[in-house]
Amino acid sequence: MQGATPVECEILNVIQGAGIWPDCDDKTQLLQAINTLISGGGNGGGNTVIIGSEIGTVSAFAMPTVPEGWLVCDGSAISRTDYADLFATIGTLWGHGDQVSTFNLPDLRGEFVRGFDRDRGVDDGRLFATNQQDQMQGHWHALDPLSSSLGTTYGICEEYFAVYADGAAGEVGNENIKNPISDGVNGEPRIGTETRPRNVAMTYAIKAFYPTAATSQ
Repeated sequence: MQGATPVECEILNVIQGAGIWPDCDDKTQLLQAINTLISGGGNGGGNTVIIGSEIGTVSAFAMPTVPEGWLVCDGSAISRTDYADLFATIGTLWGHGDQVSTFNLPDLRGEFVRGFDRDRGVDDGRLFATNQQDQMQGHWHALDPLSSSLGTTYGICEEYFAVYADGAAGEVGNENIKNPISDGVNGEPRIGTETRPRNVAMTYAIKAFYPTAATSQ
């Protein structure tokens, strides 16, 4: 089907690019085509794919349920044949599945994503698709004497912060520093089982396939 004007031709190209056969009696086809192309469906008039929706793309969604064509990055083992395009893209980087008919999705639940170093030297020696445990840079704390009677020597012991009394062999534990206390300016310290920055929970999902567009003949 050909359009009579440049605008009609452009509209027809969009509809056909979404894999929909133009029907003059259906006044919703342009909207259908736009929705299909946004979600990553259609052939884009050939091999064109909407930027950001290529197979293997990982995106963060502001809802717990992801759109059709996307799979939550939960580490699941999925079929190598049913998701052949995704398997051809990421292979077994995130897990070999049963090593025969399945492979694994990335598991990004509860995780932060860090840019791959690529020999920059910031995250030196890191291999692509590897996990990394939380860590704090090694450091020391200087402690003021608890009391003038303890003298001026201070230091750290392995089990707990302690103050040395004039260099004597015995250590005196400081009850005030076994647990963090407020400095009166920056609020109450938050302690827990991990080290983390402020964050917000969203759903990471990977583009796995292009939905088949409904067609009219």
